[in-house]
Amino acid sequence: MFTIHPIHAGTLALDKGGMTYLIDEGITVRSPVLVFLLLPADPEDDRVVLVDAGVAAGRIAGRDVEGGGPEPIREGLAAHGFDPADVDHVILTHLHHDHAANVESFPDAEVLIQRAELAAARDPLAHMERTYIDAHRKAVENANPTIVDGGFRLCEGLDLRLAPGHTRGMQAVVVETREGTHAIVADLLYCRQNLDPGVETIRDVDGEAIPVTPVDRAYVPPGLHVDAAACYESVARLRERVGDDDRLLSGHMPEVLDHDAYPVG
Repeated sequence: MFTIHPIHAGTLALDKGGMTYLIDEGITVRSPVLVFLLLPADPEDDRVVLVDAGVAAGRIAGRDVEGGGPEPIREGLAAHGFDPADVDHVILTHLHHDHAANVESFPDAEVLIQRAELAAARDPLAHMERTYIDAHRKAVENANPTIVDGGFRLCEGLDLRLAPGHTRGMQAVVVETREGTHAIVADLLYCRQNLDPGVETIRDVDGEAIPVTPVDRAYVPPGLHVDAAACYESVARLRERVGDDDRLLSGHMPEVLDHDAYPVG
């Protein structure tokens, strides 16, 4: 079993229509970039696992990044008594610029990526070209990554599952905790409305309530995707696996930062 600790690795201004497919285009929402530190509950197990590697500082893929770079991740690790050299595994959900930017900061870690995602980054679809950065992909390739095909058990209590839709090779990280199973689902979710489409407001990273248009659906896929149907199918499988929407952890949802650790308490 593990505990899950979100790290605020930067902030992006995102278009709401890119967060929730065709809903409220043109509304800007300031959203966190999240990295997750996974720590074993067993004191005899000293492994340190990081899910995703954050975003670069500066202007990336046409967006200005607040914060970013390796420093926020170093600070998040230091808060738990670790530094980048202590990280044993870096699991990349996908290779977009805001999830795979700082891999070279963890030279001693095993990097894990889906084969389909590495192929997607090498030959991206036209509308995905700006989200994949060649330097990030090359850093992953230079790390001699462990290539995953579909499901993969890293260790007891920690499984990788192919969860396509947002990208062709995105993977979710299924984590067993003392209070049940959680899943880190990256960009299958951007905000609360993805899972609860009838809401009338969502939060930004500063806690401000942003009015949104409620819709009558069970799930709203992200606006940036390669296969909307696959997004629905991936979320349905993960919902069935964890049994509670609050156990689906987004890569950008501010509410995730309400807690220092999952499970809560």
